[in-house]
Amino acid sequence: MKYLIGIDGGGTATKICVAAPDGVVCGRHSAGPLNINGQSREEFRKTVADVLALPARMNLRPADCMAISVGAAGVSNPQTRAAVTEAFRQAGYAAPVYVYGDGETALAAVFAECHGIILIAGTGSICYGRRCDGTVIRCGGYGHLIDDGGSAYDIARRMLAAVVRASDGRTAQTLLTQLVYDRLNLNGVSELIGYVYAPERRKGDIAALAVLLEQAAASGDPAALAIADACADELGALIRPVIDKLPDEKNIALGGSVLLKNERIRRKVCEQVLHMKADARILEAGQDAAEGAVRLALLELRAGRQGGGTVGDMEDDTGGDMGGGTVGDIGGSTGTEGEDYD
Repeated sequence: MKYLIGIDGGGTATKICVAAPDGVVCGRHSAGPLNINGQSREEFRKTVADVLALPARMNLRPADCMAISVGAAGVSNPQTRAAVTEAFRQAGYAAPVYVYGDGETALAAVFAECHGIILIAGTGSICYGRRCDGTVIRCGGYGHLIDDGGSAYDIARRMLAAVVRASDGRTAQTLLTQLVYDRLNLNGVSELIGYVYAPERRKGDIAALAVLLEQAAASGDPAALAIADACADELGALIRPVIDKLPDEKNIALGGSVLLKNERIRRKVCEQVLHMKADARILEAGQDAAEGAVRLALLELRAGRQGGGTVGDMEDDTGGDMGGGTVGDIGGSTGTEGEDYD
């Protein structure tokens, strides 16, 4: 049986699907994290082996694989894409390997025709648009140190800032203080500072606190409401340039745990989108991005392209040189897991 492999690599887990040549999924599997830039070679090879356990379990031969399509964060340079291809070559797969930013595969999962707009706010934030001709338009997604406005990390950082400022008396007291202390089992600002700046602290640990915002906002806490509104404005600013460059696209998807879980932020972002584009059709991006990876691979095969990058060309909406391939790290997984924002 001829088949394709679609992979949605995330910071906490990876989803895999095997599909027939017509794109119909005939098997699913999950594996550990696929963090191309953040894993050791040994960890990455282990994840690849876990991915390939699915076709092996289905008694499918590597020689019958038509394509392997990978969506993941941190794939902005040719060396990374080459490393992904080599990992599958070493596992005995000679099929074309296509590598995409995880926003591209998420967009293709929502829209069967593989064009439209998707705004993602999870641990990081980014907006992708894709034209019918395959041109990819990107805005944002440059990591938590200099970007990722409206993301879970941004929310949590603003929350922690509100806590310490309230403690100093620079601002009024906020419900966020007790919510944060209770979640982390801390007592006071000194312990909070120790937690935040601990050497082992990861951005995902900080971003996980963002889930507390809606509870405080629902109680009318002024600091929480201000943070929610500011982050909604950040996400509105993120999608605006993409809408402007794709005036004919009406379908717009919202993805990532911030937009799927925080009702106030989602509502305000929807209001802003409809103000920019009154005829927009707003959808939630809850589909399996591994299926989106399969759809993109089928487009590549039909166009006769044999692997190595995104479909079509990419426009960098921030003026930088993106190198003509898949786009960069959106700061971790954009999906949801448990109660927290990932």
